[in-house]
Amino acid sequence: MIVRTYRSKHFIRVTVIALCIMGAYSPVVASQETKKEADLCRSSSDAKLPCSSAAATKEIPETPSQQAASLPYAPQPQGQSNLPSSSSHPQEENSAVLFLPVKSPRALSFSDKFTIYTHQTFGPPALILPAFKAGMGMANPTKHYPREWKDGAGAFGRLYGDSIATVTSQRTARFLTGVALHEDPRYVRSTSKNPLLRTTHALAFTLIDKTDSGRNTIAFSNFAGAAAGGFVGRAYLPHGYSDLTHAEQRMAFQFMSIAIQNIAAEFQPQWGPLVRKLRINKIIPEWWVPRHEK
Repeated sequence: MIVRTYRSKHFIRVTVIALCIMGAYSPVVASQETKKEADLCRSSSDAKLPCSSAAATKEIPETPSQQAASLPYAPQPQGQSNLPSSSSHPQEENSAVLFLPVKSPRALSFSDKFTIYTHQTFGPPALILPAFKAGMGMANPTKHYPREWKDGAGAFGRLYGDSIATVTSQRTARFLTGVALHEDPRYVRSTSKNPLLRTTHALAFTLIDKTDSGRNTIAFSNFAGAAAGGFVGRAYLPHGYSDLTHAEQRMAFQFMSIAIQNIAAEFQPQWGPLVRKLRINKIIPEWWVPRHEK
């Protein structure tokens, strides 16, 4: 009972940290894309469409949906795909996020899916967040772990490596399965305003997602990712934790993490502005944001 309580608290802490970093990560990505577009506009003097002047830019600032338009998975206001680009949706202000992709009308190519996968799996958040988890594991070590998994730099490296291996295995399995079965890796928000219905929609999306053509399908990629993330530990975890029972428990934990990511994506328009008020994006260095190819 004590172990289960600790694991729940441990998971909540890591989730809160992840949400804060993701909330700061998205506006930085959008601002970087806007800067790149401006540079391209100034450098292409022979373009067919003239670039707007600096004065005009100051008078009419770009909307957030225009800023993130170049991202292959940039979210668009739901039900408004036929409206002019000058219109904006308040809920999409901070949804140009790579960690929690939101569905846009355009179908993704293999290159687009691979870009999302690499940013999620090898971007700075995917490398830094496991360090927090490893640090928490050092502060509150599992009771029956051997000493080399609880004390010293070697223990931190093992815990950090375990986190990296788990996340990488999960995301790689989801990517490969999604590509093979033509699943869309992006999340589709609910059109309802009822918090309970929106939460139910996010949980259901863990089991039933979308194909590239927009049809509902069983989320085989989520099942494959949870299984990969749960069973990879059997190759290296200490004796007593590499058995089938613990692997199944870790698989359930991975599936729960996917559900929580969906809930976070569903309610990002609400919690995103609160995180941005912390102004974390002001201290994020340039290397935090992966470069995107148009």
